[in-house]
Amino acid sequence: MRLKLMILALIASLVAVSAALAQGNPGKGKGSKPSCKANVTVMLSGVLASDVDPADGDASFVLTVKHANRHGRAYKTAGTANILVVTKTRINRLGKHNLGALAPNDRVSVKAKACKADLKSGGTPDLTGRKVDAHPAKTSS
Repeated sequence: MRLKLMILALIASLVAVSAALAQGNPGKGKGSKPSCKANVTVMLSGVLASDVDPADGDASFVLTVKHANRHGRAYKTAGTANILVVTKTRINRLGKHNLGALAPNDRVSVKAKACKADLKSGGTPDLTGRKVDAHPAKTSS
């Protein structure tokens, strides 16, 4: 009788263990992961167009791209890049740290992060600037 009771308890415990293993890992949900994380640095340099004069409240500006690192080649080929500006974007032009300090024809250097997959095959998504450095246009003498 004891043997039958032990076998019955063993079978019940095996059924409970197999049911628990069949659920996988219920403690960690299968939430949606972002498709891509910004993981490469895009460095662009160029000039603001003569008709572009960003104000403090603007959310973006257009940069005419003259030079780029390898991740920004598509922007150089396209000729322009749309740079988004957020509150975390660090801006510097002659000691001023706001977007309104930028002037037409300024020489501008932009550092931004982008997803490598978005840049494949010549893609040019809008970039959110992390750092924007500007200098006045060179005067010819």
